[in-house]
Amino acid sequence: MKLVKKISMLAATTLLLGSLASVASAASWHQVSNQTYWLLDALERGQGVTSDGTGWIFNSNTGLLRTSIDGKTVQARNALAIPTAISNQGGNHIGDISYYNGKIYAPIEDGSNYQHPFIALFDAQTLQYTGTSYALPLNLHPGGVPWVAVDAQRGQVYTAQWSNASNLNVFSLDDMHFIKTVPLTQSIDRIQGAEVYNGQLYASTDNGTQSVYTIDPDNGSVALAFNRNLSSGTEAQGIAVLPTSNGAALHILDVGSNRISVNFRHYAE
Repeated sequence: MKLVKKISMLAATTLLLGSLASVASAASWHQVSNQTYWLLDALERGQGVTSDGTGWIFNSNTGLLRTSIDGKTVQARNALAIPTAISNQGGNHIGDISYYNGKIYAPIEDGSNYQHPFIALFDAQTLQYTGTSYALPLNLHPGGVPWVAVDAQRGQVYTAQWSNASNLNVFSLDDMHFIKTVPLTQSIDRIQGAEVYNGQLYASTDNGTQSVYTIDPDNGSVALAFNRNLSSGTEAQGIAVLPTSNGAALHILDVGSNRISVNFRHYAE
């Protein structure tokens, strides 16, 4: 009996320490600054964001906007970026974008039919369409393609369905051919954007606490990174990765409850 009790106590202690470690990890991320955009500026930044290391590229439902690192100085604009060949199939919404090797990877869906998911490539400097796009497997994207994330180190590109994602879709960065699905250890609902940081995929969600999760692309392990706990009515959007002078590494957009403002919040660990 004493041995059983010791084993039980050891197991309980291990679980408690694991839980405390998880809480500590989730609590370590904190907001260090915020930029608020209004009206037209908000509209142009209301969906997604990425960076090439020298500036920000934001997107609206239909357009792309490049700014300097201050987030304000406009360097390029393509207000109607969706290619005609895709818009002719109903494409009307750009999700959270990603950057690689001078190109913007933009997920485009035909909401609310969600029958023609695409990834289109744009020049990161001019924001003009390169002429290259890839039709995605419809069976893997039943609710459209709300985001895309490029993993340069692994040579892979990731997507997942928006509602209760239970798998990570993995494509080749070389030519976007489908490689595999990776089952997640827990489903994640309402992923609005994702980017790779330190080998992990950080996913911004629009759940009740605007949680950010980490996903291991190799084994599908999911963990809570932190809860943002934004005010009621706020809609979480896309996420970017860029180490900045104030210590921030993750940068996440959200639409204010007034629907005429967008916050660009910067988080450090």
